[in-house]
Amino acid sequence: MLAEIITIGDELLLGQTIDTNSAWMGAQLSAHGVRVHRITSISDEAEAIQAALDEALSRVDFVLMTGGLGPTRDDITKETLAAYFDTQLVMDEAILHRITEWFAGRGFEMLEVNRHQAMLPQACKVLVNPRGTAMGMWFEQDAGQKVVVSMPGVPYEMKGLMLEEVLPRVDQHWKLPTRYHRTLLTQGVGESFLSQLVWDWEEQLESHGVSIAYLPAPGQVRVRLSAVDFDPVVAKERVEAEVTAFLVLAGNHVVSEQDEGLGAAVVRLLTEKKLTMATAESCTGGAIAASITSVPGSSAIFKGSVVAYDNQIKQSMLGVSDEALQEHGAVSESVVRQMAAGARERLGVDYAVATSGVAGPGGGSIEKPVGTVWIALSGPRGVESKCLNFGNSRPRNIERSVREALAWIIRAAK
Repeated sequence: MLAEIITIGDELLLGQTIDTNSAWMGAQLSAHGVRVHRITSISDEAEAIQAALDEALSRVDFVLMTGGLGPTRDDITKETLAAYFDTQLVMDEAILHRITEWFAGRGFEMLEVNRHQAMLPQACKVLVNPRGTAMGMWFEQDAGQKVVVSMPGVPYEMKGLMLEEVLPRVDQHWKLPTRYHRTLLTQGVGESFLSQLVWDWEEQLESHGVSIAYLPAPGQVRVRLSAVDFDPVVAKERVEAEVTAFLVLAGNHVVSEQDEGLGAAVVRLLTEKKLTMATAESCTGGAIAASITSVPGSSAIFKGSVVAYDNQIKQSMLGVSDEALQEHGAVSESVVRQMAAGARERLGVDYAVATSGVAGPGGGSIEKPVGTVWIALSGPRGVESKCLNFGNSRPRNIERSVREALAWIIRAAK
């Protein structure tokens, strides 16, 4: 079944707020057999909301809207929907009581504008917001063949409504087939190379009832395999069979068989194997450590980091020799290997990864152009190192260096 998402808010159109809701909603709906056909962002104007609804309902049977349900004067979605569905706003005493308790429980004064949030369209089914005071609304047209859902735009509140109210109602309202998918994360190869590697296998996927999607990012590609069936067991079996086939063909490039980031993959793998790690970072400035410590449970595997931007810190904290710095410079194989070895020894870990490079946009030379990055990994099998160049963009150089370092740890620890 097809659906459309309409996001409401001038802040979205002005670039003041990034729409993260739609991507999350699309993923959740996909798992329930609903495919998002189109996403539209519109202003806080009644005419824009009504026109967007007319267009969406002419194409699909299910429309989800976010935004415009707050207590302020510019939040007009509720009034606009009441007019659109030819109904009136009425005070919902049960919701008013709930909102009153919400404010009392937090010690906040409840204002008249907050009472107004309990005024809801008479024709809608109220979706109780478990995380706030703006209720969701479920409208039906044509004897339930068409459905419009309205939710607050605050991501935390929208997600609560989706998980606890909207998705269960979707399952009850439409008996849809189950969508099962697996996402594999590859690192170090591009989308074109990966597609060429599995070309013959990919050609027969459709006949097996499985679809594939490539989701590229700098230096990595997520490969998503999906199947749809009314029997969830059948859908899963189809996908898992193709995952096995893909790993045979491209397993060397796969760093995670789960839908997760590299930092989460490192934490999960090292936790499973009871291993520890540390970082010694120059050009990445602690970004590798940050990608690890942002993952819950990382304290079990991560012991610490030395951000050695200055050469004196490289020497005093990591044991890098003055000779290596004088002869080869900070951005060199010799120095980065000593950084990794020093971090592993001094922090007492199984693996230590080190980076030193010319992130840019300045500071390059003929011998070491901007984008030159040395990475070293010290582990049970000794110290290994490699030199990479990611171009002139400082943010991309740091991002790519972090990903390469994390992927290297995964491959070494497997």
